[in-house]
Amino acid sequence: MDPTSRRVPVDKRKRTETSCDKCKARKQKCDRLLNEAQCRYCELHGYTCTTTALRKRRAYGLEGMGSRITLLESLVKGLLPEANLSSIDEIQHVGASLGIPLPALEDNILTENAQGTRGQGTDDDDEEATVEVIPDQQNQTQYVGPSSSFLFHLKLRRMLGAYSIFKFALFGNNAADQIAEPPRDVESSHNARRESASVATDCSSPADAVREIDEAVIEALMDAYFEVIHPDFPVIHEASFRASYEAWAASNSTADPAWLCGALCILILSRRVAPIEIPEEAEKKWWRHVQALLPTVIFSSNISTIQALMLAALHLHNTNHRDACWNLTGAAVRVAHAIGMHRDDIKQTQNRLNRELRRLVWWTLYAFEQMQVSSYDRPSAIAHVASTVDCPNERIVGNAGAFPPDFALWSRKLTVILGMACKALNPGNGGAPSPEDAYSRPLSPTATILRDLARWKQGLPTHLRVEVLDSLAPSTQRPLILLHVQYYYILVLVTRTALLRHANIIVQNKKADQQAVPPALVMVSDTSIDAGRSLGQLLRRLDSIHRFNAVTWFDVFYLVAAALVLVLDLRINRGEATASSTTSESRLLLQDLASLASKHMQNHRMPGSMRALAQIVVDVNSTAEQFTSSTSTATGAAAAVTAEVQQQPQQSLAGTSAADGEPQMGGRGLLSQGQRFAASGTNSPAPTESGSPFESQVLPQHDHNNLLATAPLEFHRPTTAPGSGKVLDSIRSRAYDSEFWAQFSFMDEVDTGNGVQDWVWDDIGTIVRGG
Repeated sequence: MDPTSRRVPVDKRKRTETSCDKCKARKQKCDRLLNEAQCRYCELHGYTCTTTALRKRRAYGLEGMGSRITLLESLVKGLLPEANLSSIDEIQHVGASLGIPLPALEDNILTENAQGTRGQGTDDDDEEATVEVIPDQQNQTQYVGPSSSFLFHLKLRRMLGAYSIFKFALFGNNAADQIAEPPRDVESSHNARRESASVATDCSSPADAVREIDEAVIEALMDAYFEVIHPDFPVIHEASFRASYEAWAASNSTADPAWLCGALCILILSRRVAPIEIPEEAEKKWWRHVQALLPTVIFSSNISTIQALMLAALHLHNTNHRDACWNLTGAAVRVAHAIGMHRDDIKQTQNRLNRELRRLVWWTLYAFEQMQVSSYDRPSAIAHVASTVDCPNERIVGNAGAFPPDFALWSRKLTVILGMACKALNPGNGGAPSPEDAYSRPLSPTATILRDLARWKQGLPTHLRVEVLDSLAPSTQRPLILLHVQYYYILVLVTRTALLRHANIIVQNKKADQQAVPPALVMVSDTSIDAGRSLGQLLRRLDSIHRFNAVTWFDVFYLVAAALVLVLDLRINRGEATASSTTSESRLLLQDLASLASKHMQNHRMPGSMRALAQIVVDVNSTAEQFTSSTSTATGAAAAVTAEVQQQPQQSLAGTSAADGEPQMGGRGLLSQGQRFAASGTNSPAPTESGSPFESQVLPQHDHNNLLATAPLEFHRPTTAPGSGKVLDSIRSRAYDSEFWAQFSFMDEVDTGNGVQDWVWDDIGTIVRGG
């Protein structure tokens, strides 16, 4: 630098340009000039005057930095009392445990260490970090996150050696396509056009399609909707809807398109649970009118729009169009934001009933969207501010008799925890810790969710606990069971990744024992197994009181979640004598769930999504039967050899029988389980087909307070086909079908020209390693 260019000349400079090491250590002013070899202090004491230490970097322009750091540390400690802020490494550790991206430090050493840490990892970590897109039935790709139910099921199939190319069946064809079969030739094409034209002339408008339905049929469908579907999916105020319908039916006025779309969706949904038989052609006809109304509905912004979109989304969710359901649910969320349903502090000019109804619809929408988020592991369209909306007043919205007291409050708390769990499983920055670290760190999001669930369970009032279920009215038993079902589902959702990692360790290393698995992983795996068993037991109890809904709600989805956990429990504890009792419990429970799924699959009203999910439970049980029976046979053979070696000449026959008795006892237990479900089945008569859904029909005498008990094809009642005998016999026979795994899926297999190879559990390690 040119000395003349300095603002302060060198001869007038008062600060030392570079202090020597000795003066720096003594924190004193160094008077060495630029052209001199030594400073006065080093020259006086005979030291070598050198400068090797780096100059201290000063931060200019930040006033009160020390106070700012103190305040920031106090804020962090107030939010996270357990946080250790004693060093930079500990602060980085806290940020990593919370999934918070931290900026790169300028210190070279820390940067290199951080890069080295990020560079380390196993192949499993790389595989889990890979973002996957799944082909659907429209030859498009759909994104599903790494914590989704779909990919959890896919990883389980890979571990079991049943992976192949696939397409998601639940992401079906375009819901706007014509439902009729495509014409094969020119003549059939003309016929199809004539048929579609006749359908259009039969009902010139959606309003005419509703008006021409017989009044008795309309009443039966409405009763079925508000008895069966509304308690699970409360979006409509019954009294207001019935009053609006009666006023519209008595006049020739034009109905609001959103209200009319919602009314058609109510007819479509209730057709599957009504006590009368409505042909499927009527549902297709009504759905075409819904499709015609949706373009108009989606451009309006009111609560009727949200209700119509949610009802249409529920129908799409149940009929193999879950991708379209996701889109309509997102549109409903945007409309809800547009009219301010997500905030209670917005001044409203509506009456009390409408304000409470807005809250009811908002919380139903939030819970419905979060269930889809947990299934796909996609980002939510709702920011985490749902807790700012109060619970609806059950007496005002007319739900007081359908739910126990304080049910809405505790259900809202659990729904918020579900949203937090979905956010914790998908932090959005790609920095999710490994399963071992996610549960061992006390400040990790997953550990926080587990603590929140424990606090929710401990704070639950006595009248909302499962122990008092028998003392409740029949109408309130299903909501209470579903409340606890959702609790255990969230617990499974948070912990099943650790359970799958535990199973992978066991599968990849046949000699691995529980000591080879990290203790935190074992503890969380046990938590997941216990939650899966409790989930399955609650679903079994729900079916025992004839309130299992396999047609319109998430009951079968919960059934799959429990079954996948149970089969992993059987795989982890396979062959362990210490776990024989718990493994037997899981095996029998899995058989019960498979029998339950098989029973409801005989209902021809069961929609496509539910049927595909129920088939998974049946196939999971077939797999479990295959490897548990081989394990029992091997155990029995080993016991027989041991008994023969130790046998003395005077040994009695009873001792020999005891050695060989274990497999036989297992077989008898298996048979009795199947007999119990076969004995509980009833043969329902075939329904009477109606020539037209609009003709007047004689309705059966029934009590509308217990509509489920009178439907000719109830979704809750066990139905065993004639000649089927034991349900488990048909289930067990599928274990020897070389292609039964094609049905163990949320998806349809793509024909690759090669059949699925037979495999056994003894070769699972070779299959997983690709050997």
